[in-house]
Formats: sequence, C-alpha cells, structure tokens
Amino acid sequence: MKRWLFFLCCLLALLWPSAVAAGGLPELRLSLCGGTAALQREAWTQPVALSVVMPDGREVYRTRRAAVKLHGHSTAAKAKKPMALRLPSAAPLLGMAPGRRWVLLANVMDHSHLRNRLAFAMARLTSLPWTPDSRFVRVTVDGRPQGCYLLAEAVRVAPGRVDVGGRGGFLVELDAYRDAPAGFLTPQRRLPVGVRWPADPSPRQLRQIRSFFAAVEQQLYGPQADAGSLWSKWLDLPSFADWWLLHELAQNAEPNGPRSCFMYRPAGGRLHAGPVWDFDLAFIDVGLDAGGDLRPARLRRPDAVLLTADSLYCRRALWFDRLLADTVFRCAVQRRWRELSPRFHALADSIGLWHDRLAADARTDALLWPGADPARFDDAPTFDASADRLRRTYLLRLARLDSLLGGGALWP
Repeated sequence: MKRWLFFLCCLLALLWPSAVAAGGLPELRLSLCGGTAALQREAWTQPVALSVVMPDGREVYRTRRAAVKLHGHSTAAKAKKPMALRLPSAAPLLGMAPGRRWVLLANVMDHSHLRNRLAFAMARLTSLPWTPDSRFVRVTVDGRPQGCYLLAEAVRVAPGRVDVGGRGGFLVELDAYRDAPAGFLTPQRRLPVGVRWPADPSPRQLRQIRSFFAAVEQQLYGPQADAGSLWSKWLDLPSFADWWLLHELAQNAEPNGPRSCFMYRPAGGRLHAGPVWDFDLAFIDVGLDAGGDLRPARLRRPDAVLLTADSLYCRRALWFDRLLADTVFRCAVQRRWRELSPRFHALADSIGLWHDRLAADARTDALLWPGADPARFDDAPTFDASADRLRRTYLLRLARLDSLLGGGALWP
C-alpha cells in the first residue's frame, strides 16, 4: 500500500506539482534550471529566482538575483538537499529579522522535522545572546515539490545576528570537517578551530586568535592552570553553562566530534559559547566511537560507547572535562538548571502545536522521500510516531537531568 502511494505521489509531482505541495505552510520557490542536482557546495549558483508565497496565495517576497549552494556535509549527499541562500539585500523573510544569508535545513535524518526547531526554542529561553530564528516552509525547485524544510537564519556576524563589536572580535566554528578558509588546531586538546569572521583574516589576525585559544588552554591544562582568572578574563561563564545544559538536555553528542560548535569573542571581551546549531541527530540514544563520531545505537558498533537518556553526553567534549571539574562552573551549571528547568518544562506543549501545523506537509514529505536509510538515525516509521517519540524523549530527559545534575556520581 505504501509503495502504491509513493508511485502515485511521484506521478502527481510530475503532472501537477501543486497537488503534492498542498499543506498549510508558506512556500519557498526556487528556479534553478536543472534542479538541486546541479548545486555545488563550494560555489554559488546564481542568479536564481526566489519567491515566498503564503498559504493564501500572497507573494510576500521575490527576487531574481538570489544565489544558492549546497549546505552541510553528510546531509548534502542525500537526495533531499539542504541549501544555503544568499539574497541581494537584507530581507525580513516570514517576519524574521532582515538578513541576506539563510539556510534551508532538509532535516533528512529526522522524521519528526522538529529537533532543530525545538533546540532553537530551548536556546531562546537561556542567556545566550542570539539564536537563529526559523520558520517551517515547503520548498519547490523548478516547479517540483521538495518537501518540508526549516528556513533558518544563518550563523553570521551581521546586524541583528552575532555581534563581535567591531575590530578585534571574532567568530569561530570548532568542527572536525575543517572546511573554514582559515583555521588551526589548539595546542593542548588539538581542537579544530575554523575562523568564520573575519571572513578573510590577515596573518596577524589569525595569530591573535590562535594565541587567544592557546592562552585559554594554558589556563585550563597548563602546569600553572589558574581557574581564578579563567572566568574573569578569558571565558564568559553564563554562556558556557547554558550552552552545556542545552546540549545535555538535547542529548546532542555532536560536540564530541566536534561538529558545528560556534564560539565568539566581542572585541576586548571574553570568549562566549554559541550560537547553537545542528540538532538533527539530537534527542536520541547514540553510540559514540573513540574519534567522537556518532553511530546509531541500534548498530551496536564494538568500539562505541552507548549514550542514553541516563548519560551525560558532553562531559568530555571540547574543554568540558576541565570545566566540569571546576567548582565555580559546576555550581553555576546546577544553579542555572534550577532556574531553566521550569521554562524547559513549559516548552513541551509546543511540540504538539508544531506537529499539528506541520502534519500535512510532513506526511507529504514522507511520500516524496521514502526509504529506510540507516543514516537517518530515526527508526520511527512515520512523522507522527517520530514527533510523538520526540515529546516523550524530551520529557524523559528533563526528568533524568533533574537527578543527574542534582547528584555527584556522574560528575568528573
């Protein structure tokens, strides 16, 4: 029966694309003249026609001078493509703050389509200064439906986004893919640091950023480590505490890679954790191998450590092995958990609201992109089952963290 529905859906997509695209979400239309197969990850395809149409048929944005390229790494190899968008000028898409750079997250590894949206909502309840805003949309390319996407603000240094306060500030991404134009490995932990801003750092700027990270690791791991000056001079305590709590609540093991871990330093200030990004492999049990790579827990790799709802996921990621051994940081984490937990509990009802809003388009997406790809890390058979599991997992994790963070057995 499912196979029959799939072939019917494909036929409708060829003969009458709008029949498949029916749903309650705004539609983002792209004209690529060749489909997503022609997109590249390193080079922009341009100029591209792009428009945003509301469910009632109103066109609220149009340009013929957009640029598009592939986004992501492993997800970029999937049939349903994540995409980065660049507009000719800043625009407030779907009520979000004006910006030129946007990302269309395909959420191909997440049958619920809700993990990234939930994590962003969680982050907005914390002290983190900026978190990407996002909206669910359905996407068509050259008139053909591509399914349900999450349109999100890209992590950029720009007005209304990441604020580094002018010259001397920087934005970096700690990511094992090491695809930033400029970067380095930290001296102690050998963490891969890619410089995202300045966009084209001079040798002097790169040396300054590298020296800053070396000084931080000297405070953490050197023979004369000084925890007293760590928080007063080098690291912003509230952001690191909230960032860690957010990733623990989300069961996000990506920082162990590390993957997509942003940090920024305002000019002359301390290093801040964030903004947060990349939660399509969150809210699940995983196997973590010695190199920090994730594997679905059901594959049971012999070299993987199983992380479940009863685990701390990021206790040794990045610098947290030392940070969690620091009494000041540990007390801040426990205090912040007591403050944030009621807010996180209140967010649980939003999962049901998002499910209802997304349901028609998510079910269509499942017909457009069927299959049991094990790399999706989600063995829930349907959108409804996956969304229901996400809500139950979220509530279970909240309960588990109440006990994990209240005791001392799992602290390093």
